[in-house]
Amino acid sequence: MTPAPTPDTMPATSPAGGRELPSDLLARPAAEGARRLALALLARAEEADARLPDPEETEALHDFRVAIRRLRSTLRAYRPHLADSVGRKLRARLRALAAATNPGRDSEVQLSWLAGVRPSLRPHERRGHAWLAARLEARRDAAYRRVHDEVRQGFAALAPRLRKRLSRYRVEVQLEEGWHPVSMRQALAGELEGHAAALAAALGEVRSLADEAKAHEARIEAKRLRYLLEPFADDLAGAKEAVKRLRALQDLLGELNDAHLLAAEVGRAIEDAAAARARDLHELALAGEADRLRTAQRRGERAGLLALTRRLAERREQLFARLAKEWLADGAAPRFAAEVATLADEPAGNPTPP
Repeated sequence: MTPAPTPDTMPATSPAGGRELPSDLLARPAAEGARRLALALLARAEEADARLPDPEETEALHDFRVAIRRLRSTLRAYRPHLADSVGRKLRARLRALAAATNPGRDSEVQLSWLAGVRPSLRPHERRGHAWLAARLEARRDAAYRRVHDEVRQGFAALAPRLRKRLSRYRVEVQLEEGWHPVSMRQALAGELEGHAAALAAALGEVRSLADEAKAHEARIEAKRLRYLLEPFADDLAGAKEAVKRLRALQDLLGELNDAHLLAAEVGRAIEDAAAARARDLHELALAGEADRLRTAQRRGERAGLLALTRRLAERREQLFARLAKEWLADGAAPRFAAEVATLADEPAGNPTPP
């Protein structure tokens, strides 16, 4: 399986969908910083949404999905600092929009893998390959139609509300000595520590290919850590290298997850193809079509689908071997998690000013 071809990075000091993030974002209050990040991502999603109707904008849907996903992750990470702006109902609506874009992406990735293995198939195996490809193409096209209709309509209704809510907030000042609002750096440090520990724990429970759920959990934590760090990659020592490693881990775990999903899809396809073939043979026999019946009996999708199953099994083994070597052996994951957890800690002698 192959990951999405377009990177989804957003440095803190460069424009994001028409908005510029301030260079001192880490020193600002978390309530302000989280909103500025979210507004930048919302603007990026709106920019991608505007490009969706143009058939020549082939990356628009990918960019839209990425912006929505990153926006959700930001709202989730800094939820305590956004509570008076983005409530549960708005987050649920955004989650539903993001989920609606997943089937199209999954089908697209699966079709890409199928195209790559087709030359290696024998002629009699390509019938099953073509049958599965047509099935996935129909699913992808239906999913994309839904995005262009329902999802865009839902986003058009949601975006103005989110922008209005995120563009202002109230501050409660405590006049106690030494009090000051939580800074963006402090909020980030807490999130990095928690998600780094969760990543190490999830990877620690991945021992075989059967541990699909834990591998998927680790992929989600790697993605959340990367999304937390990327806006500050230029501001935190070691962040760029950590982002690079997190992206590599996320891609590896993503390919493994995609292979799991396609293997399950091929299993369902084998059952459906067998049932459809049995019905066709039954109808030919009833119609007395002896010649067509003999021809149909010699053809079928089963050989091609089983060939795909074997290749997927080999691919999964290869991916898991890489994961075991690079992340599951010699304490690699806990060491990396410990490094990431401290990237946003206050520099010695340079605390965030009140």
